[in-house]
Amino acid sequence: MIDQPEGLNVRAVEKLNIDLSERLFSEGVSIAYDEDGDTLFLTIGEGKEAVNEQVVDGMYLRIEPDSLRIVGCVIVGFVSDILANNKLARKLFQEDFEELRRQGDSVRWEGSQAQRIKPLFELARR
Repeated sequence: MIDQPEGLNVRAVEKLNIDLSERLFSEGVSIAYDEDGDTLFLTIGEGKEAVNEQVVDGMYLRIEPDSLRIVGCVIVGFVSDILANNKLARKLFQEDFEELRRQGDSVRWEGSQAQRIKPLFELARR
């Protein structure tokens, strides 16, 4: 991770990422969970160097500094906060998340399966 550049324009980031759903479909997403830190990591495509932009408590968008494209998301307190308090996240993620925890590593989603997590990115942008 690199430090956030001064003056990151969140509105510009939103405008430059209207294709997020299409990128999730075409590039897929890797999902990893750190149980000790209760942190979920979502990486679009192969991953790129990015800055973390905190958008709400415990939720960070990973943004490529040159293009301002969203390339991932980090969610701290995923089980204790997001799954515990957000019905949409539970509906989208609960079953698959339990499988991820059993595997203890990361999973890769492609196509329409990857598009299902778009609401988590939208939740982070609120």
